[in-house]
Amino acid sequence: MRRIRFCIALLAAKCIYFGMRLLRRSATHLPGYFAVKICPDYLKYIDKAKQVICVSGSDGKTTTANLIADLLKNSGYRVASNRIGSNTEAGIAATMTNVVSLLNRCRVDVVVLEVDEHYTRIVCPKVRADYLLVTNLLRDSLQRNAHPEYVFGKINRTDAPHMKVILNADELCSASLLPENPRLYFGIDQLPTDLPQSENLINDCPLCPQCDHKLIGDYVRYAHVGHAHCDHCGYRSPSADWAVTEIDYEKAMLQVRHGEQRFAFPMVNDTLFNIYNEIAAIALLMDMGMMPEKLSEALSNTALTKTRYAEKTVNGVKVINMMAKSNNSLPVSLVFDHIRKYPGKKAVVMALDDLDEKRSSERIGWIYDADYEFLAGEDIGQIIVTGVRCYDHMVRLLLAGVMPEKLVCCQDELSALSQLKKEDIDTVFLLHDMSSYAQSVQAEQKILEVLGDAR
Repeated sequence: MRRIRFCIALLAAKCIYFGMRLLRRSATHLPGYFAVKICPDYLKYIDKAKQVICVSGSDGKTTTANLIADLLKNSGYRVASNRIGSNTEAGIAATMTNVVSLLNRCRVDVVVLEVDEHYTRIVCPKVRADYLLVTNLLRDSLQRNAHPEYVFGKINRTDAPHMKVILNADELCSASLLPENPRLYFGIDQLPTDLPQSENLINDCPLCPQCDHKLIGDYVRYAHVGHAHCDHCGYRSPSADWAVTEIDYEKAMLQVRHGEQRFAFPMVNDTLFNIYNEIAAIALLMDMGMMPEKLSEALSNTALTKTRYAEKTVNGVKVINMMAKSNNSLPVSLVFDHIRKYPGKKAVVMALDDLDEKRSSERIGWIYDADYEFLAGEDIGQIIVTGVRCYDHMVRLLLAGVMPEKLVCCQDELSALSQLKKEDIDTVFLLHDMSSYAQSVQAEQKILEVLGDAR
């Protein structure tokens, strides 16, 4: 009976998919929604690829999953992924539907699935994931995820003993996940820029994950990311199996160690959080058996998804369009930190309101957990804040010590950009949210027009 329900669900999902495509709809969620409604064990019965990779975590999972899929494609694998679809059970069911025939025969070599943290315990056992890569567990939307410990508890209930977990050795909240599963750690060795204590407002792991006594920091990179130990029980941050030992920004290369072996790989992006995403992908693909020469070649031919990061230059001024995940204090702080350390004189355009939330009561308290103080430097000459909550962001910037004469506040993004100062500027950072990429493309074009008329 269950098999019959599955066959009906597969046929229904296929029909809904093709019907929606005829109507020019994306069909990334609805086919899977009906498939799971008809057959709750739909993902259990659908035919699997030779390798199933799941990627989850608070920040970076989309970038990392897309990077892994692109590297596999550039290396000659037949790959399917939910690149533009939902990362919940229904969206993943829709993705899996598209990779099997009507006779339930998988047509790809590898499936790469971005999985929402709340769904790993549901999805990973059903799809019989070979790998679960967790990028990190950071402070996320208070409305949805409360605290990293809450998300840790969700993921830690994933019952898939065969699955290998790939974890961030430097991120204290996630490093202890699924202790009974086989594991592999990635990380970045101590850097000259690391600090004895964090500069961030928030530290979500001040206590030992084993005995709840105070952790002693060996060095801190940001927030609770770094290495620490506990004098009470002997706990210590795990050693990375795959680690970046040196970052060559001029040559855009990463030096990587694995045991006694040393490798050099092209650097896809020079932001620290994307270096973490890249070393995570390298660890997974090398563990799958990809040769380093092939991986290096694939990295040379791969770029980050444009919705996450894109650069253009006009009249000698660089325009960088970056996603800053609003309602999430630490990811936004990391973007601010990258901006303050970026060389030259800068302007910042902030459109950090989630358009999906503008009519809801989503709390704006997260902006008081984010490090707006990082934008108070003298080399940031102008900050333009736009969107429905632009005045909240302006107040926060003023409290952070940003001088009022540097601020432009206007709800209409395109109107605000006409006030962009054209002189004495090397880089313009355009920060957008997950749901506002389309608007950011228009804003980027407006910035290019303003700068194009400047000289």
